[in-house]
Amino acid sequence: MSLPSERKKEILDTVAKLRVTDIRDGMDWVGKHHLGTVSPEIRPLWRTKAAGFALTCRHVPTQQSVPTMTPREYTKWAYEYWYGEVFANDLAQEIDDTTFLVIDTCNTQTPAVGSMDSMCWAALGARGVLTNGGTRDSDETLEQKAIPIWSRWIVQPMYQGRVEWGGHSMQVEIGGQLVRRDDLVVADGDGAIIVPEELVDDVLTYAIQESENDKRARAMLFDRLGIARNESTESSFDVDPHPYAMTEEALDKRLRRT
Repeated sequence: MSLPSERKKEILDTVAKLRVTDIRDGMDWVGKHHLGTVSPEIRPLWRTKAAGFALTCRHVPTQQSVPTMTPREYTKWAYEYWYGEVFANDLAQEIDDTTFLVIDTCNTQTPAVGSMDSMCWAALGARGVLTNGGTRDSDETLEQKAIPIWSRWIVQPMYQGRVEWGGHSMQVEIGGQLVRRDDLVVADGDGAIIVPEELVDDVLTYAIQESENDKRARAMLFDRLGIARNESTESSFDVDPHPYAMTEEALDKRLRRT
C-alpha cells in the first residue's frame, strides 16, 4: 500500500540531508548488499541530486512499419495517429510533488525525456527522471535544468515508428534493479539507488547513523588539513551517538605511519 502523501514528504525531507552513498550504507546495514544500486551506465545529465517515489512506466519496441507517405501526410500520421493513439497516455494524472519518474524503454536507444517533457513534468511537480533509455534535446535540457535526469544515453530519435506506450505502474528493470511503483528513488552524482518501500524506515535509520559518523570524521580531518568546515561536516540529525564514533584518538591511530 502506498504511503500517505504527508509521510512521503517527511521521508523526502530526511533524504534531502543524505547522500546516495549514505543510502547505500543503510541498505547494507539491513542486509541488502545485492539490492538497490542502479548500473553506473546510468548517469546524471548534470551534477545534481534528487529523490522521490517511483512512478514507473514503459515504452515498448513497436512491430509496426511506417507507411510510405508524403511529408505532409507524415505530419498528420505522426501527430494524430502515433502521438494521439499509439503513444497516448494519462501519465500527467499520476504525477504529484513526490513523484520520481522511472521510465523503462526496454533498452531501446530512444528518448525517455526531452526538453518539452522535462518542462511539463517539472510543471506538474515531479522531482526527477530515471531511465535506461535516452535524453533528447540535451543542449536545451541542460540549459533549462527544469528537472534532474539520470539516463543511459544521449539520443536523437523521436517515438514514432520506434516505441509504443506500454502503460504505467508496473514493475520495471532499470540498470539491473527491480523498481516498483512507490519504491524510493535517491540519486546524485554517484548515480541512483532504489529502496523498496517496505524497507525505507530501517534503511534511513542506518543511513543516518553512518552519515553522522562520517561527518564527525570529516570535521576532524578538515581541521587537521586546514580546510574550513562546511555543511558536509555539520550534524543534520539529533540521534544517539554512533556505537563506534570516530574520536581524535582513533583518528591519530589511523594516521600513524608506524
